[in-house]
Amino acid sequence: MSVSYRQWTETAATSGRHTLQAALLACTFGCAAGNLQVSPIVLEFSENQQANVLWLENDGDRPVHAQIRVLQWSQAAATDVLQPSAALRASPAIVQVPAGQRQLVRIIRPTPLSAVDANEQAYRVWVDELPEVDERRPPGLQFLLRYSIPVFVLPKDALPRDQVRKGPVDTSRLLASWQITADVLTLDVRNNGKQRVRLSELGWRTDNGAITKLHPGLLGYVLAGQHMQWRLPLAAELPHPGGLQARLNDAPTAQPLPTAGH
Repeated sequence: MSVSYRQWTETAATSGRHTLQAALLACTFGCAAGNLQVSPIVLEFSENQQANVLWLENDGDRPVHAQIRVLQWSQAAATDVLQPSAALRASPAIVQVPAGQRQLVRIIRPTPLSAVDANEQAYRVWVDELPEVDERRPPGLQFLLRYSIPVFVLPKDALPRDQVRKGPVDTSRLLASWQITADVLTLDVRNNGKQRVRLSELGWRTDNGAITKLHPGLLGYVLAGQHMQWRLPLAAELPHPGGLQARLNDAPTAQPLPTAGH
């Protein structure tokens, strides 16, 4: 039996827990899909917090096995980089979730944040569904899930996400630049702040207030002290003059992306 992983991240999440619906209905030949769900979709460690909790839930009628790993997350050459890390550990690292039940997994931080780490530290927790071993199952393709959960170790005196006022985000440490060709928008965003910035609902706003939606939902993160780039296809030429706007973190509305000239 061959195995294929489908990655499920916060990009595809629309509620407090991951769900998988039609994404696995495309199989037409001997395909098996898991029933694993993971919550929450983001983890944060406050300054002195030693552990956090993930819940793995199995809403199917068979046991599900999963492996949990922690990777350090950085951004280099305008792309995400993931590397093995011992700064956070999963306990247990391999679990069996019985049918119709859920399993608690602790994400443990063995040592406190170093005094030299002035910026927020970023990680990803991978939850990989493991292939089912069943000699009675006919050969075919088995689709498995990989959940990728963002984890942030907050810098000193930073507030957790659920305690931050849901107002406009301070963009004084954020700098964006973009290039537009006939059919592609290339967006670069540099974050000189101490915490990540999450961009969603990217749009183009003309000077008269008309808005062209470019990327609904989550676009991605720019981590603390780093920069990120996205290339987005354009369905039509953008009207000028205008500029880019996006919803930043949990701000209630979109904000203009600051450029060198603003």
